[in-house]
Amino acid sequence: MKISMIALDLDGTCLDSTGKITDRTREILERYGKSGTQIVFTTGRPIAGILKELRTISGTDYAITLNGGMIYKLESENIIYKKSIDKRELMLVKDIVLRHDALTDIASSGVGLGDKKTYDNAAKYIKNDDFRNYYLSSRGSRKDLWENIEKLESVEKINMFFNDMEERRKVLDELKILRTSKVCSGMPNNIEINHSEVNKGNALKWLCRKLEIDISELIAFGDGGNDIDMIKAAGCGVAMSNACGELKKCADIITKSNDEDGVAWFLENQL
Repeated sequence: MKISMIALDLDGTCLDSTGKITDRTREILERYGKSGTQIVFTTGRPIAGILKELRTISGTDYAITLNGGMIYKLESENIIYKKSIDKRELMLVKDIVLRHDALTDIASSGVGLGDKKTYDNAAKYIKNDDFRNYYLSSRGSRKDLWENIEKLESVEKINMFFNDMEERRKVLDELKILRTSKVCSGMPNNIEINHSEVNKGNALKWLCRKLEIDISELIAFGDGGNDIDMIKAAGCGVAMSNACGELKKCADIITKSNDEDGVAWFLENQL
């Protein structure tokens, strides 16, 4: 197939378990980027999570963040697309959050903000040291984050991490009250909330239209539930071997794991 765009989730996909991109993966992406292929990182992270070593790869002109809630022109960090959670739904989520024990953060106008009550105790909810360090470094903390949340200009994403999976199950059940919001997960112990029209697949369709790229020329890589829409939308949807079962079911191909350079292994075999 002709490859005009490569879309890559970060955590669990093109980054290894330490949160780094390996030399092998970087080199193959650089090779495609130099040949004119658009390299688009599609992540649940805020823009601060698109690290410098990723931005310098050839072809990385755009990034999709917050599960598709925002699209950036990377060089200038200009927002070229944004979709926010409805204010009424935001207040419903606030009531649920305050009843449960979870590490919570939001993205407001693309900036990640954590709730200081749980932010200062993040190790309880995120056990992986490397990911926790990234998490804390990419979000500020705010005292009483939820107290005046309705006064923020916009909220594009709400994120929750749980120490107790039964607590997570209860929250998922309570979130069924939402009508204009989408609930998904990027990791087994988290919950992510965006506007119902927000997903990585819709964001990629929008970007492909803007760049006049046929979506059949898109290869997408992912591992989590929040990658399902882009895997379905792509001309070729690739699941990592460490992906969740639901994603594997809808993928065209399953590659090696993120700790085995699965992205590089697949792309090398396309040349």
